[in-house]
Amino acid sequence: MLLLFVRRGMDSPRRSAAAAALLPDDAIVEILSRVPAKSLCRFKCVSKAWRDLIADRHHRKKLPQTLEGFFYAYDGDGDDDEMPCGNPGDGGGEGDHVVHGRFINTLGRSVPLASFSFLREQPGIEELGLLHSCNGLILFGHRRAGDTYESLGFIVCNPATEQWLAVPNSGWNPSLFHLWDESEDSDSNSDGDPSCRFTYLIFDPAVSSHFQLVQFWTYDEIFAEQVRTYSSETGVWSVRTSEWSEDDALSFFARCAFVNGMLHFSVFQFDGIEQELIVALDGEGKKCRIINGLENSGDAVFVGQSQGQLHYMSQHRDDTRQMTELSIWVLQDYDTEEWVLKHSVPFLQLFGRMNCHAENDYNVVAIHPDHNMIYFFQDWDLKLKSYDMDSKEVRTLRTLGVGRQNILPYVPYFKESPVLASKH
Repeated sequence: MLLLFVRRGMDSPRRSAAAAALLPDDAIVEILSRVPAKSLCRFKCVSKAWRDLIADRHHRKKLPQTLEGFFYAYDGDGDDDEMPCGNPGDGGGEGDHVVHGRFINTLGRSVPLASFSFLREQPGIEELGLLHSCNGLILFGHRRAGDTYESLGFIVCNPATEQWLAVPNSGWNPSLFHLWDESEDSDSNSDGDPSCRFTYLIFDPAVSSHFQLVQFWTYDEIFAEQVRTYSSETGVWSVRTSEWSEDDALSFFARCAFVNGMLHFSVFQFDGIEQELIVALDGEGKKCRIINGLENSGDAVFVGQSQGQLHYMSQHRDDTRQMTELSIWVLQDYDTEEWVLKHSVPFLQLFGRMNCHAENDYNVVAIHPDHNMIYFFQDWDLKLKSYDMDSKEVRTLRTLGVGRQNILPYVPYFKESPVLASKH
């Protein structure tokens, strides 16, 4: 009843302010903890007292959070948070570039709201690369400094609490270290194509304080040879017999979505009738769901989660085989696999160009978890931009000053974890 009164009170600022004055702070925080993050932003307008209450760091541990901005790495000057990371082309040693980590908010401003600079001061941590993020935790690849390219495993950290945990190596010994993945020459395929591993983080604080890692060992960068998983509860890596066939091509560049406790990937299947699928994996690397219904939807560009629903983005070709339009599909009903075309936008409106190709010209990096907004990176001018599906407005957030890289969306999580025991 109190929550209903608060919502109705939004129609009358005076009545809302009066209601706020009658309730103790703890009761207000308890009420606000039950509303969506999108509504919480509106409740800041009820009164100055409510605004300060919602912004209080102690109370934020209980309140729902939304997208605050993005972490990204770049070769910059010494004014920013330095995060050492080997460059794929420099061979290590004294010639290593220093990759600087920067956080920018959703308004495009560089702010000290969240940072991983505290990791630089920790003993035993050497060179790191941004890999993945999930519900407030950040996953880094960790390797030894110098020219050995020896993998030291991973680091999982929470920038909001400055807690972190080292995860051991899964058995992979890369010869190169990338921000996206770690690669090595492999004899596992007859063509001698380089193998790569792609590692993803699963963390659902509503279920458990523990996290899991799911790692693909691949060839040709799209075909899964093996899946390995790690659980912070057991502290060990497990090898899972591959359920993937040589006809299943995973679109790792399209990222993945964490929905209903599972990672969802775009997969193009060559077996028989060529088709686009969404495959869901649990924290043990097991295929739990195959979602169909994407026939004639176009080439996969991005898979993400927004407003509790799975979203799929694709690019479409015109009659001349040119890529001219971006389409955003939403899985309206997860059980019946009902896909609905939510929005489409011509590339001319989005990029100012008639023809663009994902990976070569642009990358979709995120969809807002609470709003109809997508974020993308333009390769030709190094700009991070947003597109509002409701207003159809394109806005430049920032020129990043460096080319293709891993840009991680960040939703803060303010509760301290018994799992991430190490603390700055």
